[in-house]
Amino acid sequence: MRSAEMTDVPATPEAAAGDAPRVSAARIVLILLAVMIALPAFVMGAELSHSLGAPQATLASLAGGGILAVIAAFGGALGARTRKSTYQLICDAFGTHGAKLANGALGLCILGWYGVVATMFGQALSSAAPSLMAQTPGWTLTLLGCVLTTLTAVIGFRALDIMSALTTPLKLLLLFWTFFAALRGGLEQAWAYVPAAPIPLGTGVSMVAGGLMVGAVLAPDVCRFARSPTHAAVGSALAYGFGFPLVLMLAGMPSLASGERDLVKIMLTLGLGVPAMLIVILTAWSTNTFNLYAATLIGATLRPRQPQWQLAAAAGIAGTALGLAGISNMLVPYLLLLGICIPPIAGVYLVNAWRRGAGPQPDVAWRSEAIVAWLIGSGWAALAPRWDIALTPIPALDSLLVCGVVYWLLDALARGRSSRTSEAFVG
Repeated sequence: MRSAEMTDVPATPEAAAGDAPRVSAARIVLILLAVMIALPAFVMGAELSHSLGAPQATLASLAGGGILAVIAAFGGALGARTRKSTYQLICDAFGTHGAKLANGALGLCILGWYGVVATMFGQALSSAAPSLMAQTPGWTLTLLGCVLTTLTAVIGFRALDIMSALTTPLKLLLLFWTFFAALRGGLEQAWAYVPAAPIPLGTGVSMVAGGLMVGAVLAPDVCRFARSPTHAAVGSALAYGFGFPLVLMLAGMPSLASGERDLVKIMLTLGLGVPAMLIVILTAWSTNTFNLYAATLIGATLRPRQPQWQLAAAAGIAGTALGLAGISNMLVPYLLLLGICIPPIAGVYLVNAWRRGAGPQPDVAWRSEAIVAWLIGSGWAALAPRWDIALTPIPALDSLLVCGVVYWLLDALARGRSSRTSEAFVG
């Protein structure tokens, strides 16, 4: 029988605890930063700085990162305590059949994001190496990137761990290099920038928190390999609360200093051609490897008997097809879909684990209270902005909170009915 570490999908928490590697909080930070230092984050950092100005963009980055840090810390600690992936926690909360709906929605979103990053990789590489693009069609570069990430994802968590240890420090070095090269004249000009049409601070916080909410929801996938729940919580909190805001500002400040919103073009203007090529390749590689790793874990819950390499290959083919079909042209509605249907899933599995504990869960096909809570949370995210109703400035956080409260109430009612039924039967 293959070990849990080889399959990356342990059948039980005990199997995972016995066979899987153990990583420290520092390694968790490196793995998560490998995913965060990505082409979409560079775009977000530039847009945030140009829309708010440097002081407000810094506040928005720290506030949004703080929200993500809290969610990821709870989810990561839960993953380390139970030794379960996100998708196994979802099965516990939704039931074996109900989880297929939630995991299916999550899988589609992850594959869509894979396609978006793959397309951005081809476009960014064409900017960094126009002579290469003159001889090679853009879709070929996108396809080559997808093959590379698929081969890496087949290996599983160990590949993520090794790759993050090697590439994250290098990517940070390239970002700092660009930052100091662009701002060698000082921070004053960039810090004094005043946007012509500033957006509200709450909107900026929402951009940061909503943009990486899916990553926070998936924290158990990485943190289940942590040495302890404390290592998981600390690593997740540092990565999201400090690392992600740092990445946004390292991308945003050079954009303000140069007036150019494309970080790759900024690097080329500064004469950093080779570093630009490196950061494009490394960011797309690490980000999409994690996306495929997450999609493979989802596939394992839907087809548990399928070998991991086949699941990774199938996910890679599907994500590549979405990228080549032009899903990046539908980025805005795709991001809206993420903000509506994904955060409530975390609300359900976090509350369920808190109420039911970390031990084995009863094998139930459907948990109607979880499905109803998910629908209500998603409905709130979709309709509340139209009604001008908000609990917080971040719709994704609102939907998570609403879903968690609704699930807690429905689960309490279901337990109450079950208890009364048992008492009546005994009587």
